[in-house]
Amino acid sequence: MFRDKYKDGAYFEEAYDFIIASLQKRESEEYRSRIIPERLEGYYSTQSLHYKRLVSVGYSLNKTNDEIFKWFKNSLHYYLLSYTSHESIYDLIDYFSLGVLFEDRKAEFIEDIEKIFDKYMAFVDAGEQMQEDYIEFLAMYLLRGERVNFHSHLEYLNLMGDTADSVIEAQKFWYYAHSEAAWYDTHKTEDAYYGYWSFDTAALCKIRGIYDEHLKELDYFLYDLLVQEVD
Repeated sequence: MFRDKYKDGAYFEEAYDFIIASLQKRESEEYRSRIIPERLEGYYSTQSLHYKRLVSVGYSLNKTNDEIFKWFKNSLHYYLLSYTSHESIYDLIDYFSLGVLFEDRKAEFIEDIEKIFDKYMAFVDAGEQMQEDYIEFLAMYLLRGERVNFHSHLEYLNLMGDTADSVIEAQKFWYYAHSEAAWYDTHKTEDAYYGYWSFDTAALCKIRGIYDEHLKELDYFLYDLLVQEVD
């Protein structure tokens, strides 16, 4: 089942093949041996980006959850190696949200989540990165199993309660709330679009136990990742 609403399957298959080929080349021992130390951070950052794009492209193409998890885990680890205070809070939210969606396998990645969160808090304390309650909310859930209160800069998250109706209403604002994100409106380009998926709202639904089938019809919502462990 193909999932995207802006581009067709051929576009995504081409994007998928290109990313896979790029990763295979860049992961090769020959390629890695030529990277000088001063450029390692850039290499890690690019690898993280490629794997993260595979998560979105793969979900659009209905790849298996095991494949999507592998790409998420690889992207997360490279993100840890390249993460600086200049990174977008949108990326942090995406990574931690995916961690929630794959929490049944968190033993495989929780150390990276903890290290990233520690770096994030140090940057916030130093005034080098914007504080975002939802990042801390997700981290506390993953690291301690706690469900703390939050007030996000992303207002649609604050609109979500414990009912499917509140999620449906909030989801209407998801895309437009990201007008400052680097990926915003990339569907209007020829080759820079990798899919729009709201990892954050799906994660909040999982934490609050909202699995209503009506969510399946929402734009940008990862319903099949939300319900993957639900009978």
